[in-house]
Amino acid sequence: MKRAFAVLAASLLAACSIAPQPLAPVPVGRDGFRHADPSTDARTPSLATWPASFGDPQLSVLIDAALAHNLDLRAAAARVDQAQALLGVRDAALAPTVRVDPSFSRTRVSGTVDNALPKRTMHNWSVPVAASYEVDLWGRLRGDADVGEQNVLQAAADRDAARLRVATDVAVDYLTLRYVDDDLVTLTRAIGLRRTALDVIAARVRAGAASDLDGLRASADLDTAHADLAESRRLRENLVDAIAVLTGVSPTAFDVGTGAAPVQVPDVPAGLPSALLAQRPDVFAAARRADAASLELGIARTAWLPTLTLTADGGFATRDLRSFLDRNSSLWSLGANVALTLFDGGKRDAAVAAARAGTDVADASYRATAIGALRDVQDALNDIAAHKERIVRYDHAARATDAAARLSLSRYAHGYVSYLEVIDADRDALNARRQLIHSRQALAVATVSLVRALGGGWTPPAHAGRDGWRNATQADAR
Repeated sequence: MKRAFAVLAASLLAACSIAPQPLAPVPVGRDGFRHADPSTDARTPSLATWPASFGDPQLSVLIDAALAHNLDLRAAAARVDQAQALLGVRDAALAPTVRVDPSFSRTRVSGTVDNALPKRTMHNWSVPVAASYEVDLWGRLRGDADVGEQNVLQAAADRDAARLRVATDVAVDYLTLRYVDDDLVTLTRAIGLRRTALDVIAARVRAGAASDLDGLRASADLDTAHADLAESRRLRENLVDAIAVLTGVSPTAFDVGTGAAPVQVPDVPAGLPSALLAQRPDVFAAARRADAASLELGIARTAWLPTLTLTADGGFATRDLRSFLDRNSSLWSLGANVALTLFDGGKRDAAVAAARAGTDVADASYRATAIGALRDVQDALNDIAAHKERIVRYDHAARATDAAARLSLSRYAHGYVSYLEVIDADRDALNARRQLIHSRQALAVATVSLVRALGGGWTPPAHAGRDGWRNATQADAR
């Protein structure tokens, strides 16, 4: 009988384990990312100071301003504070509860009822102190506190993911703005050349050396360039507004000046896929949600086990304050209560089933986030490789079309071709130059996307013990 009882007790304890179940490994593969430099595959990229790698001090200033004043980040930091406060509530359940309930009453007994003391007025002064403590036999309270710990870690990781998102959004908008400035310079130069060409054509028309059709074509070409310039100006203004909102400033009182030096697009090593999952705050947060869901399942299972509560009451009660502290005025009691639910209509079964479904949801979400992280890196590397090739091709095309435009203009000046050929050649040259600018912009944006996909230099908090990770999250918030 003793052996059977021991086996039964062990089975119950195993079934009601509070410890989170380990996460199933995500298949990341042993090969490196496609388009990654093989010489850097084994090196984990260091991205802690990634904004400075673009060589633009204004970018670093704007990112610092966004991290300090962005309203979404303020909300994310408040959620961390909220999670820490709720953890304090969960921790408090592990300690005894002590309550004092002082009271005074003055009562008169009716004189028309059967009573040993008719018509008597009674005074009662009392200061009872009550204490209760639930013994955490099965680890339910400890598990609930661990859920709170996972919630804090998850909220802190979500905050860090939001910080990375805001920083990279600022970088994307600012770098795009810099290339829009280059586009504006290119269009302004083209408009100047076309305006000069229109004046020359007008003089040739007046002299009878050119037809009115050449003048109309030159005018239409100039108007088209002006329309493109207006679109680029609109895009620049919208980018300035976006950066203003990210930095927590009103768009009506914000502007971004032009950069003094060309944008430097760094080469970011991707590292190995196996190291990626430890560098992403969103993956870390998803893992903490899965751990919390696993703990919730263990807590739900403890509902089948009895609870033990210890109580103690004591204090003083008297009808006269002069005898309040007398020994005869003291009162006390001690008690122990064991409670076990015998029938609840299937409530506990439903709670366990819901918790088990919650673990499945959290586990699937974690795996989806992890695999999505791998895709983010691979997509960014695909984009970088394609844009680098486009830059080479468009650079060659820009040189060729510029030479063709100069040759067409010379041929037109000597009367060999019509002005239509000049317009076509000039339009091709301008389009190639603008496509080169757009490709460089796309490369910069893809590089920022790779930085974000790699975690932006984020590292998980070292939480050896409750105080350790709590101090870490508070330091990160500061």
